[in-house]
Amino acid sequence: MELKKYQKRVISDLTSYLTFLTQTNSLSESYREYWASKQVPIGGDGITQYQNIIDAVPHVCYKVPTGGGKTLLACASVKPIMQALPARKRQAVVWLVPSDAILTQTLDALKDPNHMYRQQLNLDFGSRVEIYSKKELLAGQNFNPATVAEQLSVMVLSYDSFRSANKEGRKAFQANGALEPFRTALGPVDVSIENADETALFQVINQLEPVVIVDESHHARSDLSKEMLRNFNPSFVLDLTATPKKDSNIISYVDALALKAEHMVKLPVVVYNKASQTEVIADAIDVRQVLEQAAIAGQAAGGEYIRPIVLFQAQPRASEDATSFEKLRAKLVEAGVSADQIAIKTADINELKNVDLLSPECQIRFIITVNALKEGWDCPFAYVLASLANKTSQVDVEQILGRVLRQPHTKRHANGLLNTSYVLTSSNDFQATIDNVVSGLNAAGFTERDYRVANQLPMEDLQQPEPPAPPTPSLPIEDTSNEAENEDFLEFDATTVAKRTSPDEQTEVPASIEEMVKAAEQISDDYERKAEDALASEAENDLPADLEGKVPYYAMNPAYLEQALALRLPRFYSEAFDLLSTIEGESVAAVSPASLTEGFTLKSQDSNVDVTHAAEQIVTVDVRKDNGDRPKAFNMTSRQQQELRKHFDSLPMESRVREAAGMIVALLDKKYDTITNQDLKDYVLRVVENLDGAQLKALESSPRAVANRISDKIDAFLTAYRLGEFDRGLDDESIAVRATYQLPEKITLSEANTSVGGSLYEAEGKMNGEERDLIMKIAALKNVAWWHRVAERAPGAFKINGPMNHYPDFIVCTNDSKIVLVEYKGADRKNDDSRSKIELGDRWAKAAGPKYRYYMVFQDGVDPLPGSFTSSDFLSRLERL
Repeated sequence: MELKKYQKRVISDLTSYLTFLTQTNSLSESYREYWASKQVPIGGDGITQYQNIIDAVPHVCYKVPTGGGKTLLACASVKPIMQALPARKRQAVVWLVPSDAILTQTLDALKDPNHMYRQQLNLDFGSRVEIYSKKELLAGQNFNPATVAEQLSVMVLSYDSFRSANKEGRKAFQANGALEPFRTALGPVDVSIENADETALFQVINQLEPVVIVDESHHARSDLSKEMLRNFNPSFVLDLTATPKKDSNIISYVDALALKAEHMVKLPVVVYNKASQTEVIADAIDVRQVLEQAAIAGQAAGGEYIRPIVLFQAQPRASEDATSFEKLRAKLVEAGVSADQIAIKTADINELKNVDLLSPECQIRFIITVNALKEGWDCPFAYVLASLANKTSQVDVEQILGRVLRQPHTKRHANGLLNTSYVLTSSNDFQATIDNVVSGLNAAGFTERDYRVANQLPMEDLQQPEPPAPPTPSLPIEDTSNEAENEDFLEFDATTVAKRTSPDEQTEVPASIEEMVKAAEQISDDYERKAEDALASEAENDLPADLEGKVPYYAMNPAYLEQALALRLPRFYSEAFDLLSTIEGESVAAVSPASLTEGFTLKSQDSNVDVTHAAEQIVTVDVRKDNGDRPKAFNMTSRQQQELRKHFDSLPMESRVREAAGMIVALLDKKYDTITNQDLKDYVLRVVENLDGAQLKALESSPRAVANRISDKIDAFLTAYRLGEFDRGLDDESIAVRATYQLPEKITLSEANTSVGGSLYEAEGKMNGEERDLIMKIAALKNVAWWHRVAERAPGAFKINGPMNHYPDFIVCTNDSKIVLVEYKGADRKNDDSRSKIELGDRWAKAAGPKYRYYMVFQDGVDPLPGSFTSSDFLSRLERL
């Protein structure tokens, strides 16, 4: 099992945010720094300032459209969040869902060892995972201090589970003898819940300081919901939604094209406006039949089973009348549809209960509904939404459009018609219909870019006269006895539909359907190409589509535009055998630190690490003093340290060493994805076995600080190994440069600087005082054409790729088109990192050719490292180029 490309990017976004959070120890500053690293400014129309929803608790959000795999993303997010928290004996997750339907689905999936959600958790936590329902928690069923200390405990609950206003909710506040052992194990209550007993389930969960995952979080923004979240005493809150509220702290956006490129959704939505409801119904039946024929042909050619389904959205004049729906079913049967292929699903009628719509044994091909198919109901086989609104009513597909968007089997099907969704309607006001389709897409997390109109008639031909207004009743109480007979959606001509759809009458696909299908195929192909282009783009972390138009861009200055766009900067590539890309007829792949790690092992590396003075800062969080901005759970308290020491002191030495090593491995495992888990475990165990008593005590009380020392040691081994592999590749010419990098025509900046002339773009990124002084002197030289400030680690920014990714501070272009890369260093940066960058920069310049230079520059008065220059010496050399 492997995450999709966009899902990996979301987890990378989370990891990056967590890094800033631990570095800054501030909720607001970490959020600002995180978006600044992507060159997105905080404030204005784009990303808002961090919203402190719960004091001292990081609360962030993924915006993922319907069909994007939010639940799998949540499962994959638990481990990096737990790793970012201080070492703790108990790892607990509260998983909140908005409805009983989603509660049942989530519980069933997480408890199933063969389901991808559970497999992800098992993979990340060594299969030491327990999933609990509220009923199991209240009964203490395998829920006790011992099991909680040994596993990841995931509690799947509904929003209403802990609201004291109802009888079921009050159970979580009451004394509970089954949970009495937690009173002793967890100690005194730090954050008490009003009206909750010390042994109450709610209070026990509160003391576990769980990570809280909020599914469909846009439903959990009321004051009651926020109070419930606070009472959980969370260490971290992760929201999942397709439609975030304004106070959501979004750290990752998923775009529709990313989902389409990974075959997660049936896009675009193709919208047809028909001349009558008879045509809507007949065309829906015909289109479904064409889709089923394509599905049968695809399965015969080795594809998966698909049985396309039509959703007939019947919108009654008043209340949902069962008689109306039964009459509609009868007319569909009269029109030639088999009765066993029709099901009704409304607020009061549910003929889909316990029906597996994905089973080949199921016959259902048509579902009559209104708006009952909402969150929690998803059938990838649903392809066609046919709106049967009354002619004078506004078409309302907003609530259920998202139900037809999931792609069957999450794979691309050979026939493009099976990769697309369809909406059929007959409307006097087609623009209002389109607006409603867009609202439906927005409600599912998509945009107006994800639908296409495929009208076969000019708009004027589709206009229909409004029917005469019904007579005003003479009595104050309206007589609805004949309401079912008056529904417009029952007025279609069943005989005409039967002639159109009957196999006996129809020897070939009607011309109108052929035209619809042809239009859909073209639309689907065009959209598919856009998605493939998006997937092929190397700049996968480009500005999210949601922020386009909200974040300012800065274009290239016109004077340099033509020359700069024609420029291609060299990057290092190595031979590849999987056809990742082809350049000048060669199969190559960009060199990266990971690609140079193949064959590396820690088996023979030195395992002596000095951790004597490693210590974590002990923090007492005062929410009032910190204004709730310091993340309380991300700082180890003295009580937590005492708990850890007490726990380790109770263990025999062998177990003590093994558990301490496991704690370090858990902190390091995510960082070293190029080192096997077993190799890392073996090395860390050797390191811990070498520690004396005092050093072991330091590890037990400050595991993160010790993990950082061990990480520094491993990083040094990796750097040396990668440099060796890189040099060998240059020597045997398996690594060489290719001129491939193109400067973007426009950039975004977290902080725009326009104070220095001669820049390539209308504005450049932020600089410190010394960097600004240097670039002013560079820009003043007569032989310098333009300069550009490289934003380190920004999406799409140029880097010298190799044993490390080196982002130089500046790119300078001379009048005769020589390219000079400049890295500025202060007096305190004479270290191994700077030495490695000098070596990499020199290798790049030599391999790139005579028109390229690399300089590391120190301020005047500092004795520069070998291969680097003082500012004056550098400027003198640059002036002579």
